This record gives sequence, structure tokens and C-alpha cells, in this order.
Amino acid sequence: MISRVRSDISDGAARDGFFGVRPVGINSRVGFLVSRLSATAFAASLLAGCSTSKPEALPDPNTLPANYRADIVAFLRQSLADRAMFRGATIAPPALKPIGDAQRYMVCVRLNSHGQILNKVAVYFGGRVQQFVDATPDECGDAAYQPFPELAAATPAM
Repeated sequence: MISRVRSDISDGAARDGFFGVRPVGINSRVGFLVSRLSATAFAASLLAGCSTSKPEALPDPNTLPANYRADIVAFLRQSLADRAMFRGATIAPPALKPIGDAQRYMVCVRLNSHGQILNKVAVYFGGRVQQFVDATPDECGDAAYQPFPELAAATPAM
């Protein structure tokens, strides 16, 4: 490419160079080389960014929720404003149950809403709460509930 620039300058012809740069003397030659190098460096940086990126590994959807009690307490503190619902709550350990065509870990929770029992289920995906919805008898009918003192000691964040 340098020989082309020199032939343009030595001819005295004002031919278009790379990106329409017209080489006319030593400053034009340097400018031409700088523009060429910067374009090459830009292209290389784009390609380098693409070549080093690795696809993110998808989490295992059926990772056992290790801290399920703390997860439920944190979720309910943010979701519920009535402290009365926290008293007398019970919780069941995680169980792998069918949901649609797949299986997911579910944690059944019973709340006391002013004398009315509410059966809820936390559906986990990849070890994290994905949904917290009303429980069906199929989901929590056979749950082995235990006292949930962590929730009774918590206060709503709202």
C-alpha cells in the first residue's frame, strides 16, 4: 500500500486513496497511513471482542434450593405488608413436583391471614424463586409442614 501512495505522489496525480483520502505530500501520506491503521485497529477490536466471548451456560433448572427458608422470608418481607400473616406460618421442605411437561422444586407454605389459612407454593428454577402462587391440592396436598419461626420473627419491609 505504501508503494501505491508513493506512485500517486511521484506522479503528481491526485488519485483517491483509501477511504477517499487524496495523498498530496508527506502530511497526506502520514494521514493516509494513520487512517488505514485506525480502521484496521477498529476492525481487529471488533473481531477480538467476538472471538473471546463465551456462550453463557444455562443454569440447571432443577438445582436444589439450598437456602429455601431464607429465600421465602426475603420474598415475603418484600411482598406482604400485613405482619399478622407471618405469625403461625408453616413450611415444607423442597420437593420435586411435575409442572407442565417438566419437574421443578416446589416449597409449600401455609400462611395465617386473620384466621383464614392460605396455602401457597414457591416454584423454583435454577435454585431461585420463580413464582409464588396459590397452591393446588396436587402440589401441596402431601406436604410435610414444619413450624416456620424465621418468618414469624420477620417484619414486613413495606
